[in-house]
Amino acid sequence: MLPPSVIDWTYAVKLYYLNKVLIVKEYDDWEIHSQKLTMKVPSIVMTKRYVRPRQKVLFNRKMLYLRDNYTCQYCGEQFHAKDLTLDHVKPRSMGGISSWSNLVTCCATCNWLKGAKVMEPISRPKEPSYWQMVKSYKDMPYHNYTLKDPAWAEYLGLNNT
Repeated sequence: MLPPSVIDWTYAVKLYYLNKVLIVKEYDDWEIHSQKLTMKVPSIVMTKRYVRPRQKVLFNRKMLYLRDNYTCQYCGEQFHAKDLTLDHVKPRSMGGISSWSNLVTCCATCNWLKGAKVMEPISRPKEPSYWQMVKSYKDMPYHNYTLKDPAWAEYLGLNNT
């Protein structure tokens, strides 16, 4: 996860009872109940100990889209994740593998037009550093996020534009 991380409320409650996090803010209108306990659901929690971030970025579809800024690497247009595919620069039929240096984001139209040919993408794919991904995450437009609590914006480093 990119810092700060977003976790599920159930995991936040579990970490609270394991004494690993402090509750910074709770939801005013959301409570959970057990037989002997009632508590407000945590909205923002803070770890008690420093968690060293991973230095290696996870290799998955979401991170590839983020690395390429949700932009087709052949036509240059920006898309929503649901309208993007992944394309092998060197096609698998020619021995290309699924790796940071061989996969780019691509719209369905360009992917279909490219087929099994070798085409040069707009920017050469390479493995991003952890901090490049953090910057990409923070540079994404605010309207792409649906925040349950507006207070999250401050802690996630999101712009209010």
